[in-house]
Amino acid sequence: MLLSMCAVIGGILLTFSVNEGLCSDFNPDYEYYAEYGNETISCPLTVTIEGNGSVSFSAGGSVGSQLTFHCPSGHYPYPVSRRTCQSSGEWSRMRSPQGRTVRTASCRELRCPPQLSFENGLFFPRQASFAPGETLHFECQTGSTLRGSAVRNCTHRGTWTGHTPVCEDGVNDCPNPGIPVASLKTGSRYSVGDRVQYRCQSGLVLIGSKERECLERGEWSGTDPACYSRFVFDSPEEVASFFGSSLSAVMDVSTSDKPQHASYGRRVQITDDGKLNIYILLDASGSISTKDFEEAKNATISLIEKLDTYEVRMSFEIISYASEVKQIVSMMDPVVSTDMDSVLELLSDFKHSEHVGKTGTNLRAALEKVYETMAFLKQREPKLFNETRHVLLILTDGKSNTGGNPLPALSKIRSLLGIEKGRDSNKRDDYLDVYVFGVGDNVDQEELNSMASKKSKEKHVFLLKDNQDLRRVFDEMIQDSSSSVCGIARDVTAKSAGDSKHFGNMTHPWHVQVHIPQHIESVGAKCMGSILSENWVLTAAHCFREYDVQNPEKVSITHGGDVGVKAASIEMHPEYKVRALQSRGIKEFYDYDIALIKLKNKIKISEKARPICLPCTQAASRALKKVSTATCQDHEKELLNRNEVLSGFISEEKIKKEQDQKITDKKTTYIQHGDKLCTCVEKAMEARIYENVTRVSEVVTDRFLCTGGSSLFKESITCKGDSGGSLFIQKKRRYFQVGVISWGTMDVCDLRDTPPANARDFHISIFKVLPWLQKHLASDIDFLPKTELKEGEELISMCEK
Repeated sequence: MLLSMCAVIGGILLTFSVNEGLCSDFNPDYEYYAEYGNETISCPLTVTIEGNGSVSFSAGGSVGSQLTFHCPSGHYPYPVSRRTCQSSGEWSRMRSPQGRTVRTASCRELRCPPQLSFENGLFFPRQASFAPGETLHFECQTGSTLRGSAVRNCTHRGTWTGHTPVCEDGVNDCPNPGIPVASLKTGSRYSVGDRVQYRCQSGLVLIGSKERECLERGEWSGTDPACYSRFVFDSPEEVASFFGSSLSAVMDVSTSDKPQHASYGRRVQITDDGKLNIYILLDASGSISTKDFEEAKNATISLIEKLDTYEVRMSFEIISYASEVKQIVSMMDPVVSTDMDSVLELLSDFKHSEHVGKTGTNLRAALEKVYETMAFLKQREPKLFNETRHVLLILTDGKSNTGGNPLPALSKIRSLLGIEKGRDSNKRDDYLDVYVFGVGDNVDQEELNSMASKKSKEKHVFLLKDNQDLRRVFDEMIQDSSSSVCGIARDVTAKSAGDSKHFGNMTHPWHVQVHIPQHIESVGAKCMGSILSENWVLTAAHCFREYDVQNPEKVSITHGGDVGVKAASIEMHPEYKVRALQSRGIKEFYDYDIALIKLKNKIKISEKARPICLPCTQAASRALKKVSTATCQDHEKELLNRNEVLSGFISEEKIKKEQDQKITDKKTTYIQHGDKLCTCVEKAMEARIYENVTRVSEVVTDRFLCTGGSSLFKESITCKGDSGGSLFIQKKRRYFQVGVISWGTMDVCDLRDTPPANARDFHISIFKVLPWLQKHLASDIDFLPKTELKEGEELISMCEK
């Protein structure tokens, strides 16, 4: 017979049971509710905090509810940030880090911890803590060289600027690992096999590796350590940088003949046939309100949208956990878990109320569910499973208070993947990355650190103040800025409130301005262009004269907002001849109006300057998530789908100039098909320079795409200065150039937001000039195997029939 009894005495749960964990779902902090007779027990709402702070209460102060202390910027609540209403009608006691009872909460200034020791050098001043604005100075002894920051400043967040200083003598197998602020190091030998250990000053928690070993490759195992207090958090910008760089290492798809070079700690190469499984665990326990859960969910949606810009094949499993586990997306369904739209729809529809009444934090159960999925996948396709990388993202704001220690479940996952405990050099360790995001000041920092991966020059534990910071991290995250992956851009909608200067002119980072010099026949000109690689820019041929082609060094290109580079050569399409039809009275003819600019110096790829994807290339196939057998016709069919909205134009006249930034309007238009195509090209006859032309095919060939004149919505029309810019489309959250802006029927710059109904624009189709592009770009860009594009039924010449 099963004997068990659960009781609550003074707010403490006592369990007597032969079945361990029978009462584990009962959490007195969140679930206990009491009535004495007809009187409901509640806690007083008169609690205050000293130092200009404020107090908020959940659930009206009823049993199980929480009060939260709030402090001004640069301050933190001491000794705790939250108190729980007990069944006795009193708020839980406040204790100092040393265990003493504190009667009144207060807001204290965030101060920076001290440097406790420093090898082979001197530091000053020596004091117990530092106020914001105070500095630490470091000097090395003779014979040692300083690496890191010689001067560090205390910030208002209670953190130090700069990097850990080290006095390096260069005589060891591994570099001196340094001693972080507020820590002590044991071990001073740095040869292969030697170990060092770290511990933090009392009251602080070590995040990173407590022990590191000098490896044969001349690096230290594990992650750089740092000492955190409960009220010090990582900034969203720092987290976005660390997380984005580390994740890029996991995501990057290898290309055998064009190796990438990483700027971060490692580069995990996923083969073209490889795969990535991403498991996301969302905390939905009782300490998280519905509002907080929705914010965390929306942050996760933003993250998934960012991940979809990477070129690797991904499957998702999303789990929400409180006392029990709810599977939002299951990787056991191979169709749904790989379809981004389905994943996002299921996550968007999931409600926090699914966990009503089950408010514990059973992280172990969530990890066990991940293990079950992995075991199933391994049994189903063992070879594919062994070649698959796995990323585990844990988002939590609390401690694991039900279900037991989560580490055994994580150990099972590591074992299933063939990762040997304590073997940093084990190559299988690269097949699993565990990232932990602790949100708020109530997390168990040591537990989070124990679960996260420890990898050289990377960071896998992030401590954030609230879910708004989490959202900012995922909004701002982008692939490593040194990566040349095409067609990636920040979304202007991701700009956080009050952060209008953060993004600058990075909406379309492939856009450049082409500056053509003045000379005796003209007053100079400006055109637009697009970055195709670090060496090449695509633009319109009519921007140049013979003088410019003969003197390319006089042509300059501005990219990334304000960085200039000179042209080395200008390659005009050989069929472009603007005066070719003068004998027939046609003054200007823009067929094959396309040109390439080879740059004298390479463009440094960054968030502000990045190539757009070119159709019919291997990079575009990966970005479109096409199979390896995809053809150029497949690209044309997907990118020139008649129902797609295309974005395109950036006009110098439309750039809004603000202090320290330029924000460019994003415009949209349709490429016309069918009957609308014929109507579109007929308007070419209304252009002033073609008023004497009798047949439209004389000036508009099958190499032109036609836009404008849609009755569905107010459209954008190009104007003077847009020539050479890209007509591009967004697909699968990546951007692809399908045309080069050539000419329009009228100059309507002042009317472009309300253009006349007869205004039309014409663009050279990328698909019609591919052999010429491939001839010049083959050394920089991998094109698909030669494919003859079949001319479709919507040829402009058909409009005359």
